[in-house]
Amino acid sequence: MPENKKLYQTKLFKIAIGFPIVLAITVGLAIHFCTDAPQFLADIWGNYKIPMTIASLSMPLVAWVTANHRSEQTVKGLELQREKRLYEMYYEQQKHFEKVMGRRIKNAKFKYITEDDLPVIFSELYEFNRLQQKKTVSLKPEAAEQIKRFLSETNEIIYGFYDNFSKHKEQDPSQRRVLDGYIHQMYQFLQSNLHQLSDEIGVRYIDLSDASVEIFTRAYSEIPHLIYYMGDDFKDVWDDPIEEDGNTRNQNALYTFSAIESVIQTHMGIVGKANFSNLQHDISSREVIKMGAETPLQQIVTNFSRKLVDDLRVHLEFNDINLSEGKFEKYQFPTRDDCPTLELWFNETSDTEGHLVMTTPETEHKARLIIHDKKIEVDGEEKTKYTIDDDMGVTFIKNCFESTYIALHKV
Repeated sequence: MPENKKLYQTKLFKIAIGFPIVLAITVGLAIHFCTDAPQFLADIWGNYKIPMTIASLSMPLVAWVTANHRSEQTVKGLELQREKRLYEMYYEQQKHFEKVMGRRIKNAKFKYITEDDLPVIFSELYEFNRLQQKKTVSLKPEAAEQIKRFLSETNEIIYGFYDNFSKHKEQDPSQRRVLDGYIHQMYQFLQSNLHQLSDEIGVRYIDLSDASVEIFTRAYSEIPHLIYYMGDDFKDVWDDPIEEDGNTRNQNALYTFSAIESVIQTHMGIVGKANFSNLQHDISSREVIKMGAETPLQQIVTNFSRKLVDDLRVHLEFNDINLSEGKFEKYQFPTRDDCPTLELWFNETSDTEGHLVMTTPETEHKARLIIHDKKIEVDGEEKTKYTIDDDMGVTFIKNCFESTYIALHKV
């Protein structure tokens, strides 16, 4: 039956009531207008008792339809009551969660997780969007694993950064752009990792421009702290194991965050907090100074090489690149044990020309770059005219892509 119809509106009820009435009227009219009707009806009664007895079941059928309708309406009413109670239970638990956790994060002086974040966190953890499907207010089963993944990947990122940064700085501290690249990459990885957790359990999203060592440290510290208050559902997460040095995993991670902030401050020569914004400002300032001191040949080679390496990295999806700074930058990639290493560099033959070179273990590709005396105008700005072979380096770029693809897919 269609939902919410009253009994008298249903087709079965109308048929059960209407059919006997119509039949009775028809028979009455026949008796009134037909002289043979009484004898005819007597014959019908004598010969058709059984069919007429069956026809008399109309009233029981009406009673059955009525009972069936009331039963359906009762079931629907009970279902609506259960659904209403389910949402009431959800909001009661959410209110309790916000009240208790709000007081606790306030007492613990949280800075990353705020009271405004709690409704969103509760909604994601207890799957508000799937409430009708689940028919119960319960923690989503994968929540603990998602938080464990976040903590584990954060550890990998910060330990990997600290080892690589320290090693490279010790080997060649003059390679500032390489060290900047390590810092930039660390911020990107940490922001991406936290962004994923934000999608999964509703913690606050942090844009890369707002990223800082402090905010990632706070997130790493406060998230396990919050779920500790939530009890045994997250025991595998907040049950922090002791490591070989006698500290817990979380303690060692927080010590590493502190060390990272210190090395970044030293590298950048800043007193305040290490964040993505002041890294970008520092890099931009040094790039402006460097470009002002470069010759036209250096500027063209630098711009061409950086764009080529960026295109290779984006389209072929790799990030393991070593950069050696000097008069002309030299790139090595990919830097992994299972792949041959390629090198991109520039061989200067005079103040106005030289060769762009891509070397692989089996081949070497070259393109001759020449600076011309004549200037050209581009978008209203005067630029140095140059050529790269006869096709402005199209063939060289194609060869670089093919060589890099082969290196990345070589077994």
